[in-house]
Amino acid sequence: MIEWFGGEGNVVDILIPLFGICVLLLAPKVTDTNRSRRYFVPAFASWFGLQLLIGLEQGTLVSFPHPIGLVGGLLLLIGFVGLIVRGLFAAWKGRESSAPPSR
Repeated sequence: MIEWFGGEGNVVDILIPLFGICVLLLAPKVTDTNRSRRYFVPAFASWFGLQLLIGLEQGTLVSFPHPIGLVGGLLLLIGFVGLIVRGLFAAWKGRESSAPPSR
């Protein structure tokens, strides 16, 4: 079954963003994440989708036609980078608004 996703290396690569999603879903119970969480969770989901697409492309279960896999991978990568940048911007703005005013 591991060969469906392209071997052990790809399964580990798939588990990394999945672990990040779990951490982000549990983070509000530990700390205040402000509004940045709403961008980071979809970003990690896009990264997970990209890793899953790469694993399925290299595996034995499903092989996407080349243009669909390439376009899907590029869209997921652009979504990941855009959402991470937007999440960092939201975290930065949240940090500025919660900081005490300087004298």
